[in-house]
Amino acid sequence: MITVELPERAEKLLAAMAKESGRSTDQVVTEAILEAIEDWQDARIADERLKDDDGVRVPLDDVMRKLERREAEERRKKPAAE
Repeated sequence: MITVELPERAEKLLAAMAKESGRSTDQVVTEAILEAIEDWQDARIADERLKDDDGVRVPLDDVMRKLERREAEERRKKPAAE
């Protein structure tokens, strides 16, 4: 168990947020902490991937054309509905 002392204003805002959202303050705090941890993990992963970045970029238009061609090819392969 962790105990956190909040400034009075933060505690009031937390209570209002919990009440308005129909959750307990514990639920609101737990969800906020889990979200912060996920954000931190995502940032660590992004930093790791940037270390291996080769600088090559693909324009969005090229990616979209490739996806459209792939989808068209998949549609051609599917048998027509009877």
